[in-house]
Amino acid sequence: MANLHDTFMEFDDIIYLSPQKKSELRTSRNSIRDDITKYFNEKRDKHTVKYKGQGSFSTNTCILPISGEYDVDDGVYIFGKEEDRPTPQTAHNWIYEAVKDRTNQDTIDKNTCVRVQYARNYHVDLPIYYKTTDTKDEYFFDSEDIPELAHKGKGWIESDPYAFRKWFINEARGKDQLKRIIRYLKAWTDNKSYLNLPSGMVFTILAVEHFTSMDRDDEALLKTLENIQEAIDDVKFWPASYSCYRPTVDTTENLMDKYASETRKKNFLEALDNFIISGKQALELKSKKDACAKWQRHLGSRFPCANIVEDDEQLAKSFVVPDVIRDNKSA
Repeated sequence: MANLHDTFMEFDDIIYLSPQKKSELRTSRNSIRDDITKYFNEKRDKHTVKYKGQGSFSTNTCILPISGEYDVDDGVYIFGKEEDRPTPQTAHNWIYEAVKDRTNQDTIDKNTCVRVQYARNYHVDLPIYYKTTDTKDEYFFDSEDIPELAHKGKGWIESDPYAFRKWFINEARGKDQLKRIIRYLKAWTDNKSYLNLPSGMVFTILAVEHFTSMDRDDEALLKTLENIQEAIDDVKFWPASYSCYRPTVDTTENLMDKYASETRKKNFLEALDNFIISGKQALELKSKKDACAKWQRHLGSRFPCANIVEDDEQLAKSFVVPDVIRDNKSA
């Protein structure tokens, strides 16, 4: 049967952020941090500020999108007394003022973050949090004082992305294959972006909860997809539940609610089922090129089928036609 483990590993190299890109992002992130620190030192005498990376960049599951524009999320934590808490809009204004001249691109004040854009196809998102306690070390997130996100539309919302990062690092420790599976899933959703499939966070949680380690990445991906389907496809399976809950604050939030409309749910479950069908077919095929085409249909043209070299001798053996026994009798 076609073994495409090496092809998947090659695909991971294609979608994985290179060390050069990671270094570029870190340099930009650190320059932004310097801007914000300078602003608070000079203009905010009642508040201090710290930072912590979050999102897929911090968990090493980030991919290079098809669009070519990648990003990094860097949490900005403002510390101060409760009576000195600004409104979410004011907090956004502070950060915007601090970073607005960092690049010659427009800085954008979004509902949940301030975005600094760079000309070389990447941006840095700055979600802003407020805390009233600071333990004076890098683990200030561990206090009972849960950070609150400055949401311009909803006010201050309890949110602890660093707790999610710690949860993931603990769950994924020593599981490099799991991280690759998550990157494959993100590449799939990127290739099928027109379907508005669930977010990278959703697939990260689902992958962690339903991952099965195998010797080969193609087999591990298929098995993980099957496990996810059996858990969430309440149309095909009982007692499946169309749900995905945060493992950290807020643990009562079902992240699938955002994808629960009739159209979005149908699109997602059908796309998942089609992906699984193609994966099963790929594993049963003798030809690596034919099998690769099955995976490429879902993972996109970046999946490197052109580089496959068939084992012609082994492939020929699989198509040997048995000798026909003839008895020389006339019809």
